[in-house]
Amino acid sequence: MAHFPNKLVVGLTGCIASGKTSALKLFAENHWNTISTDQIVNRLWAENDRLISSAQDRWGKDEIFSLGRIDKSKIARIIFRNPDERIWLEEFLHPIVREKWVSQIRQSDTNFFVVELPLLFEKNLNSYFNHIISVFVTEKVQLTRLIHRGLTEKEAKARIKCQIPSGEKANRADTVLLGVGSKSFLSNQIVEVSQNLSKSFE
Repeated sequence: MAHFPNKLVVGLTGCIASGKTSALKLFAENHWNTISTDQIVNRLWAENDRLISSAQDRWGKDEIFSLGRIDKSKIARIIFRNPDERIWLEEFLHPIVREKWVSQIRQSDTNFFVVELPLLFEKNLNSYFNHIISVFVTEKVQLTRLIHRGLTEKEAKARIKCQIPSGEKANRADTVLLGVGSKSFLSNQIVEVSQNLSKSFE
């Protein structure tokens, strides 16, 4: 049974530092309604008192706050150093996040959506989508980009290891975008994919 009758809902995934956020912005420029689950999570950390109090009870206020605000870099260090803590947080967050983007699509009068979901395959969410796109880069590119963001090589490798490899995600996807090269190269890929998807929905 379709989750979103009469709507074309595309899942956009890929590994960390693959270029998913850039791809999502380009889909928006091509007149798609876009949803970033990362943005939903950011709003939850800012607004959801139950999430904040649960994290504080589990890890301690000093471990998650800096200057009176939630410090996501501190939380990242906790969860990527300890798989049990990452699993706890994912089990807490993911049902809330899924309810929010599913509700947004169902309540909308528009029919074309792209949902950015880094853990789409990891959380077995394939059935929610008519079509799945994965952004592919090599692990070497991932490492370079994460180190450029300020992570150590050890930290970067730990984060990469927490996800299904980029090549496997590409194999599972219906369409693969290459996340290297210029913005115009990525844009041209997305224009072609958008046109093909629109035609398939006519």
